[in-house]
Amino acid sequence: MNSRKIADWINPMDDKEIFAKRVPTDRVELTLQPERLFKASVIVVCAWALIEAPLELGGAISLIALLAVVASKVLIGLIGTAAIANLRFARQVFTFICAASVLAIAPVLPLEYTRCVAIALFSTVECLGKAACVAAFAIRTRGSVS
Repeated sequence: MNSRKIADWINPMDDKEIFAKRVPTDRVELTLQPERLFKASVIVVCAWALIEAPLELGGAISLIALLAVVASKVLIGLIGTAAIANLRFARQVFTFICAASVLAIAPVLPLEYTRCVAIALFSTVECLGKAACVAAFAIRTRGSVS
C-alpha cells in the first residue's frame, strides 16, 4: 500500500464544513429532545386528567367527593403548568405524583379488566401516560447531569 495515497484519502480537513457550522441561537433549536419529551408527557397527563374528569365526576355521590375530584384536577393542572414553566421543584413534585399514581394503578389493572374493560382501558391509558412522564423525567435528568 502506498502510504501517501492513504494519507490523501484520509484528510482530516474534509470535515471542516461540518465543524464550521454556527451554533443555533433560536430557543426552539437549543431545547433538548428530552426536555421536549418531558413537556409533551406533562401535557398528555394533564389533558388525560381533563378527559377522565367527567367519568370521575359521575361517580361522585356527595358534595365532598365532587369537591375532591375537582380540587385534584385543578391541582394536577396547576402543578403540570408549573412543571412546564420549570418552576422550582414543580417537575419533581409532578413526577412524584405520576410515579405514586402508577404504583397505585398498575397492580390493580388485571382486576379492573375482569370487572369492566372500558374503565380498565381508561386506567391503562392514564397509567401509560404517567409512566411515560416518569421515564421522560428520568431521561431528562440523566441527560442534564452528564
